[in-house]
Amino acid sequence: MKNIFDTLDNSDFESEIPSDGNKITLKENEGKIECVIENESKDLIHSIVEIDLNNSRTTIRPINTLTESFYYFKSKYDIKEIVFEGLETSIEELDSGGYGLYGLPTGFTRTIMFGLGLEKKYKILINTILKHFEKCDKLIISNEQQTSILSNDIIISYEDFEKIRRGIDRNHDLFYKEGQIAKQSFIYDNIFYYLNPTKFPTLKIPSRKEVIYKVLRNTDFSKISKSDKSSLSILKDTTDLSYLSILMNEFEEKINGNHLESTYQTFFEENPLLLTFFSGSPYVKFKNQAYVGGKSFDNSNGQYPDFLQKHKLTNNTFIIEIKTPQTTLLDKTAYRDTGIYNPSKNLSGSITQLLTQKYQLETEISTLIKNADDRNVEAYNIQTLLIIGNLSSLTSKEMIRSFELFRNNQKNLRIVTYDECLEQIKTFISLLSKSIDECENEII
Repeated sequence: MKNIFDTLDNSDFESEIPSDGNKITLKENEGKIECVIENESKDLIHSIVEIDLNNSRTTIRPINTLTESFYYFKSKYDIKEIVFEGLETSIEELDSGGYGLYGLPTGFTRTIMFGLGLEKKYKILINTILKHFEKCDKLIISNEQQTSILSNDIIISYEDFEKIRRGIDRNHDLFYKEGQIAKQSFIYDNIFYYLNPTKFPTLKIPSRKEVIYKVLRNTDFSKISKSDKSSLSILKDTTDLSYLSILMNEFEEKINGNHLESTYQTFFEENPLLLTFFSGSPYVKFKNQAYVGGKSFDNSNGQYPDFLQKHKLTNNTFIIEIKTPQTTLLDKTAYRDTGIYNPSKNLSGSITQLLTQKYQLETEISTLIKNADDRNVEAYNIQTLLIIGNLSSLTSKEMIRSFELFRNNQKNLRIVTYDECLEQIKTFISLLSKSIDECENEII
């Protein structure tokens, strides 16, 4: 492609398009380029592009250029001008004929004879702006200014525009796929299932929680009927149930495997909901492998719990330490044949480790938060949780008694096993499933 002004010596250039009667006129004068589109037979003329080469400023005024359209030569949008600041643009010949405006951000059309403007899927940007700012006269996409509202103009930084465009792409692709799946299912039901339900049973569409949550997250439940509200609640609970079921199966698989501690660390990092669930209070993720103090003069003995959480309401901290499901809980032999089993070295060592972390954090909290990004954190008699071993490894009533007596006498420290955690998830799923069934029966 070549720039037309490389071959034209600052003179006017006209290119007629016989197919629709439009004529494009380009002019260059003192560092400024203007593109005018006109239809002489209908006495119509419109300045569609202006480029200020000296200030890197381009203005487009998108219009409908289809001759047979009712909106012919009318502005495509109520925002009549779109300005680009700090972008180098140029008008060049297209390989297919005609001329294009190059250098615009991705998402804008370049062919001048088609009237310029946003590609179809990005027009939602204009619609959204006008819905909330009806007086908008000009949209400015800038490499020089931050996103803001200035008088009757909307300014969007180039960086923010790209973020918005990519977000539109993600949502467009997501819901397009869902639409295709729904259409395919409808066709299948009305041909194959209709002809032979036995051979072609109803298709089961996989649960897509990301789509459902996008819809439910912004739903105004106050403006829908009671029955619709119940249906949507059931839909959300069903999605939660599917998600938890998948999570439960993954968790059970991890428990039954023989993995390194780092594997379980990563699993909990990827699924923080489980730790909040097991803690039994509204604790949320604060830091993983956070330093909580304890270093000596030689920079040794620093304490780093696996997970440091923060209470959502009080900002109080909560320490979680994890070991593997294969970690032994008790000694294999009883103490002096009394039927009493002592805690294993792994269990007692883990407890000492947790208590040391708790002590260091409570002692050094003021120093730690001095240079922290988030200073809304407290250390009031910190509670701790240790996830370790499996109850199923305790093979006798005496071992279970010894373990229960030992862990229930710990202060500010809860000890739970992996199979107890799994059972907790299963119980919750069972209750959720029962609740959904009851709600569906009420609606029916």
